Amino acid sequence: MANQSAKRIAQQNAARMATLSKVFVGVNVVYLVVRYVVQYRSVCWSDFVLYLGTAGLETFLYMNLYASSRPRYDPGGVLVSAGTDLGQPGLVSYMFDYIYISWLVHLLSLATRWAWALYLAIPVYLLVVAAPYIRQFWAANAGAEPQPAATAEDAAREKKRREKKERKQQRPKYVRG
Repeated sequence: MANQSAKRIAQQNAARMATLSKVFVGVNVVYLVVRYVVQYRSVCWSDFVLYLGTAGLETFLYMNLYASSRPRYDPGGVLVSAGTDLGQPGLVSYMFDYIYISWLVHLLSLATRWAWALYLAIPVYLLVVAAPYIRQFWAANAGAEPQPAATAEDAAREKKRREKKERKQQRPKYVRG
């Protein structure tokens, strides 16, 4: 029963990557066939550049997910690491989101060139997620008033406090025994 959760994560990762691989190949083959075989008259250089850029980033993220999700075994065949859990929130989920948006844009761009504008959803989402942090940062900096210079009275008080602390540390400490 050892490593049951690691084995379960490895199985879930393998199943998710198998599905991702099939859809990844399917969407890109459909796009290439329809755009460059069926609709070859309407192809322009901007379509090619946009597809190359987005498919390149999509492939990079796919390869990163694939490499990080692979389980690692020792020479005896015992599972050492299940790999990164692909179901976890955070960077992994953002990678999946970009891949899904890319698939949607590639398929919709077969019908209209305006589909490429859907990529604007990514920075808008970033602003929505980051807005509370930015607002908090601005509020903290806007409310911060410059500290007045220390007066002689404050310096004397601080010196007295330090001396008292030193005297307290020099006292003998009694331990119950």
